[in-house]
Amino acid sequence: MSYDGACAIVTGAGSGIGRACARRLAADGLAIAAVDANEEAAKATVDELTKDGHRAAAFGVDVTDEDAVAAMVPQAAELGAPRVLVNAAGIIVRKKLLESTLDEWRRVLDVNLTGYFVMLKNVIPAMAAAGGGSIVQIASIAGHIGYGFTSYTAAKGGVLAMTKQLAGELAADNIRINSVSPGVVHTGINRDTLSTQVIHDATVSATPLGRIGQPEDIASVVAFLASENAGYVTGADLVADGGMISQVNWGDAGERLHSYHSQEQR
Repeated sequence: MSYDGACAIVTGAGSGIGRACARRLAADGLAIAAVDANEEAAKATVDELTKDGHRAAAFGVDVTDEDAVAAMVPQAAELGAPRVLVNAAGIIVRKKLLESTLDEWRRVLDVNLTGYFVMLKNVIPAMAAAGGGSIVQIASIAGHIGYGFTSYTAAKGGVLAMTKQLAGELAADNIRINSVSPGVVHTGINRDTLSTQVIHDATVSATPLGRIGQPEDIASVVAFLASENAGYVTGADLVADGGMISQVNWGDAGERLHSYHSQEQR
């Protein structure tokens, strides 16, 4: 990392991908402002980081609360200039459109999209004043394909669009912004579904690399985008899904489909 003495603000840092990102960026030399609506979870992440000799502070902040976010940013800057922001906080409601209530729709978009907006609005001025930096937003393959849950898919599609729009807006301030689209990853929001054997097995079967992702798989991609190694990359989305959306999943018909190569087709 080239951000000596700098701070990374990581939302959703109390668990899953956010926590893995906090750990990875701390290992790369950044102080960590661990932000999570669950303050105890954020503190647990910070305890782990400080035990390993890293500088970190916990902030129990709901990313949709603009006043709380505005108060948090200058406190986080006491760790160092905020040169990296990782927007990773997120929730999911597993309902189709006609099953969803308006409150559920609003809550998913509020956390997964508006919460990113609130963080950006408050962090970007401090990052620009520090000379620039890198923003990485956690999107999802749900922003690329129909994922089964309308509100979540809409929110993540919004993250992709917002990231591209901001690449041009922020370039003059020497700020790069990119996104990462994970596939299915072992995190808290997937614990219930992946504990169901049929869903677990179907997920593995639909993933060409043959395994479900780990939070550290995503954190490695985030760390790359945050670093000077990606210094000419902005407005991009990197898909980290084990190949899940790279092909049509033919299921049990796949072998039969490929057996037709020996027959002349007219």
